[in-house]
Amino acid sequence: MFISKIFSFFFVCMLAVCGNLVLQNENTNQNQQKENTNKNQQKETTELYLSMKRSFCFGDCPIYDLTIQSNGKVIFEGKKYTKTIGRIESKLEKEKIKQLITEIEKANFFSLDNAYNYDSNNCPVFVEDSPSITLYIKLNGKEKTINHGWGCWVDSPTENDSAIIKPKKNWSLRIFPQELYLLENKVDELVETQRWIGERK
Repeated sequence: MFISKIFSFFFVCMLAVCGNLVLQNENTNQNQQKENTNKNQQKETTELYLSMKRSFCFGDCPIYDLTIQSNGKVIFEGKKYTKTIGRIESKLEKEKIKQLITEIEKANFFSLDNAYNYDSNNCPVFVEDSPSITLYIKLNGKEKTINHGWGCWVDSPTENDSAIIKPKKNWSLRIFPQELYLLENKVDELVETQRWIGERK
């Protein structure tokens, strides 16, 4: 009888221990799943902030500030020579945010110089009376600001094809560096800033 009681007590203890081990394993598995989910969410979350400021030229170049945030929030502030004067907000779809990041990487933005203007000494030729852009990008821990004068050209214009004399001529192919110029315009294209800038004459 005494042995039977001891055996029963031992059996109950074993069940309790096994039950605790099972609960611990379940909790451990749940915690690991949560950690993996959090890691995956962190990988999917992209830190992005973009600010692009277009400044004046000797003409009617649109002057405005544009910002884009990771959540897709877009802020446009028209200052002069734009259809919309003042601040307006919009939203950029996730797919376009991904496209924007692809374009930033494609342009090797973080490997470019900090400035391309009349006194930066890295422009093959600099043409006066051109607009300039200040582009700031923060992406996944990296950040950089580039001041880009569109008068930074790969070669000198002739009297017949200068931007001032023939503004509709495809002189944009001369802007240096071309990858930065294309990125700046891609930002406008993805956000569709033309709706706030309006048609230029």
